[in-house]
Amino acid sequence: MEVELKLLVAPHDLARIERHPALKGMRRWASRREHLATVYYDTPDFALAREGVALRVRRSGERSVQTLKAEGVAAAGLHAREELEWPLVGSGPPDLAVLEETPYRRLFARKRIRERLQPVFTTEFDRGARMVAFADGTAAELAIDRGEIRAGERAAPISEAEIELKTGEAHRLFALAREIARDVPIRLGHASKAERGYALARGTPAVPQKARPVVLEGPLSAGAALRRIAFACIAQMQANEEGLLTARDPEYLHQFRVGLRRLRSCLGLAGLALGKPAVAGVAAELRWLQNALGPARDWDVLATETFATLARSVDAGTALKGFRARCARIRRAHGEAAREAVRSPRYTALLLALGEQFAHDDLAGFVREAPPADEAPPAHHGPGLAAPVAEFAAFVLDRLDKRLRKRGAEVPKATPEARHQARIAAKKLRYATEFFAALFPKKRVGPYLAALEQLQDILGALNDVVVADRLLGEAVVATKRPVPERVDGLVRGWMAAVAMNELAGFKHAWRGFEDAKPFWH
Repeated sequence: MEVELKLLVAPHDLARIERHPALKGMRRWASRREHLATVYYDTPDFALAREGVALRVRRSGERSVQTLKAEGVAAAGLHAREELEWPLVGSGPPDLAVLEETPYRRLFARKRIRERLQPVFTTEFDRGARMVAFADGTAAELAIDRGEIRAGERAAPISEAEIELKTGEAHRLFALAREIARDVPIRLGHASKAERGYALARGTPAVPQKARPVVLEGPLSAGAALRRIAFACIAQMQANEEGLLTARDPEYLHQFRVGLRRLRSCLGLAGLALGKPAVAGVAAELRWLQNALGPARDWDVLATETFATLARSVDAGTALKGFRARCARIRRAHGEAAREAVRSPRYTALLLALGEQFAHDDLAGFVREAPPADEAPPAHHGPGLAAPVAEFAAFVLDRLDKRLRKRGAEVPKATPEARHQARIAAKKLRYATEFFAALFPKKRVGPYLAALEQLQDILGALNDVVVADRLLGEAVVATKRPVPERVDGLVRGWMAAVAMNELAGFKHAWRGFEDAKPFWH
């Protein structure tokens, strides 16, 4: 199993990592330098990539190595995947015979794969590498890579550092990276060289990434399951990070924030077992990021959904057009503020802290942040992190279900703040349901989740009405000009109609949720 932490670094900063004071005293032996030329093989229709497999031949001087890598997991810059290697005579095509003794023998036994393998992209870079040793015996290789990826006429630069675990604890890699990040601007790399190469070879644009189902098994402990859930949430954030920073599609920001909200919910579940003080530091930083991105998403919804729908539905005339132009400037400003937050060293430090603390199956990284032993731990009830995940899931789901049933029944007559609290309760319950769904039969989870989704959609629409009203006020302050009377009437009238329509459907949705059977009992 290959485990490495990938740091993206500007070319002029790579030397600063090699000379960084954090490495002083950690060197096990002198660095080595080599030129690596790699050819990745696949079929013209990328059959291996669809199976989550990368096959390459890498040459360094007179030495060639064939490598097969399986699709793994990547989050907070940490990549973990199965890796198999064989020495290869010459630098020619892969030796498929050696693959017959691997779990992938059936894949490569397919005639249409064996006969159609061809080079699809290459990487060529200079590497400086050295072994580093930590005080607890953990050993890792720090590699600095400079070069490029090429697929046909398309190319992309390589400028990165990789810290590959050889023996010991993965959380030490994050600790070293945090020391480096205090002095050197870095970003955490989510895509491997192979993934970047395939993107070039396909030549197709990236698309926003939704949350993927979390795979959990019954024998897992609650701590190990929360670790897996957290990394899945971080992975969704990072999968949309580049699009958020460079693309115009607001869906990247939306999906990034979905991952962030799911991560905050996961952290809340960890807090149930550890006590809130144990997770308070990271929770505060996640709240900072949520607040930094929230205004941009609110204005995206107003501009791309509310205004767009209103313009198609009524004859708003030129007044709405002019007001939308004013709002577009506010939206751009908030969008840039969101991008600055994600570009910031604070965001990188947050990901590194999350990676370090979730690197343990027992979440020991958080335990170290708990109050001293002579202080009484905060009161919390239910199974701990060592309990089977199904037991922990039942406790969590029961708790969240009861909270929503208590708050949701009063929604039609409730204040906007009370409706907001009901919406948050529904959202947390839905995330927890999705987190633990793999532990229970689909036929039991499906009806409950469907009823919950319908209820959450209505609560979300009611919240959009409140947000739209607030943003109209912000537009007045930001532009120092009143909202045109006709526009104000159109927007508020439209949103009032939306609220009435949603409330009319709430009774039916609530009855459906009340009738949904808790699948975890």
